[in-house]
Amino acid sequence: MCGIWGFVSTSTAVATEDAWNGLCSLTDRGPDDWGIYLEGDGKITTESALPNGEVPIALGNRRLSILDLSAAGNQPFVTEDGVVVVYNGEIYNYRELREELRAAGYSFRSDTDTEVLLRSYQEYGTDCVERFRGMFAFGIWDPQSGTLFAARDRLGIKPLYYDCTGQRLTFASEVTSLLAADTTRAELDPRAVEQFLALGSVPATRTILADIESLPAGSKLVYDPATGSREVERYWSPSTTRKEAPTPDEVFEALRESVELRLRSDVPVGAFLSGGLDSSSLVALMRDVSGETAANLRTYSIDFEETAYSEGSYAEQVAERLGTEHTARTIRADDVKEEIPNIIETMDQPTIDGINTYFVSKIAAEDGVSVALSGVGGDELFCGYDTFRQVPALYRIGRLTNSLPAWIRRPVATLLDAVADRRNDQRVGALATVLRSDDAFEGAYLAVRGIVPHRWRKRLLGSATDSMPTPATGPFESPETASPEARVANAELGWYLHNQLLKDTDMMSMAHSLETRVPFLDSRLVSRVMGAQTECWQGKTLLKEALRETLPDTIIDREKTGFTFPFGEWLESDLADVVDDALDQDRLRNTPVDHRSARQLQTEFSRDTVHWSRLWAIVVLSLWVEEHLQ
Repeated sequence: MCGIWGFVSTSTAVATEDAWNGLCSLTDRGPDDWGIYLEGDGKITTESALPNGEVPIALGNRRLSILDLSAAGNQPFVTEDGVVVVYNGEIYNYRELREELRAAGYSFRSDTDTEVLLRSYQEYGTDCVERFRGMFAFGIWDPQSGTLFAARDRLGIKPLYYDCTGQRLTFASEVTSLLAADTTRAELDPRAVEQFLALGSVPATRTILADIESLPAGSKLVYDPATGSREVERYWSPSTTRKEAPTPDEVFEALRESVELRLRSDVPVGAFLSGGLDSSSLVALMRDVSGETAANLRTYSIDFEETAYSEGSYAEQVAERLGTEHTARTIRADDVKEEIPNIIETMDQPTIDGINTYFVSKIAAEDGVSVALSGVGGDELFCGYDTFRQVPALYRIGRLTNSLPAWIRRPVATLLDAVADRRNDQRVGALATVLRSDDAFEGAYLAVRGIVPHRWRKRLLGSATDSMPTPATGPFESPETASPEARVANAELGWYLHNQLLKDTDMMSMAHSLETRVPFLDSRLVSRVMGAQTECWQGKTLLKEALRETLPDTIIDREKTGFTFPFGEWLESDLADVVDDALDQDRLRNTPVDHRSARQLQTEFSRDTVHWSRLWAIVVLSLWVEEHLQ
């Protein structure tokens, strides 16, 4: 696990100081070592050796040592013929691939997956990504072809951002790393700001900054600096073709294999444990496949004094039942208040989520763990959210109302917005969203997953679009012929998971130099499950049956609860001054948000007529702009 930064051009150059600054901004991602390849100077590994001036090609890496802790695993890797790679992630089947490559005549000087990746490229070209099982984002400069080849894993677990304006391409693991290198404009994208308020995160391929894009999940990019041409190609999407559902035994074996692969590490591996089905199943399988004893298997959780939000007792019960060495910590509003400056600095893009991951990662890192397994992805894959029930119901309504022309639907939607405001009725607001959208499914999904509705975006920003980017514009598209439930599964995987949960998990855990692995998102498991008869799986029925012999009924049959902080209470009390400071007129002047409307929303929040997430979104945007752009 690492952080990467790169610049490629043939007609312009980057200052070595800027390249160094961009790489140094990724120190938390890779505190153990670093290296930077400069065209004409080769690989540099000491700061004193960095030359002054400019170079047309620079590729850098910050290393978090997980596999082969020796210096042989340091990056960038450079082959005999000058091919250079910088890489972030883990290829879990690297041992099997290495044996295939050895049989093909390749030799290896390290025991890392980085070298396997590079040799795979030499053998298979850009098709090498189809052989990798894992999470990855990388850039390979090939002097023979004169091109940069970059790629991202199938589910988009690891990030890769790039700026292709001008006569060069700059890429990095974080948006803010491109800012630190002074290689991109510090200019907000107004459309992205609205999308962030609407959705709680900025949807790919857009980012919060005007010139930076996110490489889509399951995609590869080839850039030719001589011509400035850029080709982005999708190499993987989950199947939406209906197929026979896997049996519980098949699911169990696939998940067990996924956990086993993700235990490959030369450093300690722990797990996040909430006490819910997903995290509990992973811990049980970790113990099963590794034979770890209670003294060796480490788990982590956070708790709250507010009992309505606390899952601490469940996590303790599971830890005791499975015999883990468990560490739990109670998080209070004062803890969040103290850490908010660090949390905002950590965000490479604004997000309303991720603070839970920030704290549980901090606890694990302080305990000496460098790798942790997480249950992220279980709800999306096995229909664990209410969206699998709510969206199809709204979709059926939308199919009826979409027979009406837009000039009728949209005025009615505006009228319903006013009613929803007056009555604080979320159901009426959801119906307004469905009416406003030209696509019944997309409108239904936005109505359930949306944060700041159209009426409030219009007040806050002075104008608002009638539609949002929706699952159809995400990395995984569903045909209209698919069942509504199957379309929700694809949308949750490629939309909410991709744009929110995975992005937040990556940046919040890496803030503490912790690698987070997500066994539910193994590509083979996802491919086997997606497209099956998901309408029969409400409430994770299939997953529960798969784990019935592994976990006690008290865990299997426990009603799902969301893992959220008591922000609704804290924003009115201990964090009220944070809100006031963020909504200060001088601070908001640096954003597109209207100060008077923001204060009005704050008043409505205090009256309990708007959800806390709407207020928090504005607070985060204000603080983020001040931290990263001012």
